[in-house]
Amino acid sequence: MANVVTIEDIGWAAPRALLARFGLELVDIGPGEAIPGSFWGDAEAGIIGSRVYARADTPLHSLLHEAGHLMVMPPERRAGVHTDASDTPRDEDAVCALQLLLADELPGFGRERAFADMDAWGYTFRLGSARAWFDNDAEDAFAHLAALPHLRGLLGGRAAACREPAMVVAA
Repeated sequence: MANVVTIEDIGWAAPRALLARFGLELVDIGPGEAIPGSFWGDAEAGIIGSRVYARADTPLHSLLHEAGHLMVMPPERRAGVHTDASDTPRDEDAVCALQLLLADELPGFGRERAFADMDAWGYTFRLGSARAWFDNDAEDAFAHLAALPHLRGLLGGRAAACREPAMVVAA
């Protein structure tokens, strides 16, 4: 496994509180147990309904990414989700942008480390790195996030300013 920040590194409280702001429940799975709803298996986070499943060794980027799928989809779709969010490419881009925005909400993680962890884990972007994509090619993702009515009040309304950490606010 690449050297990435895990839940164990920062604890459960901040991730649990962050997900709760979006109406999601973070479920702690015991060490070595299979993670329900995990698309990739191993330590990767899983999603079923409005629950995000993880272990202490789950990478934070994985937790935020899978939770991001649930955040981006309309709440009425969440109940039917099990393992695969079956999103569109536009939604997938929005999820990547959202996980980077939310990284700053987790003490001991942050956007800079999220860039590095996503690159180390093998996320691929047209411009070569998570940072290059976020800084230079994510305008459509930010516009999509800003246009989602169920995220209004949770994310700032100005798509161009979505990169600002202050644009992610408590519900």
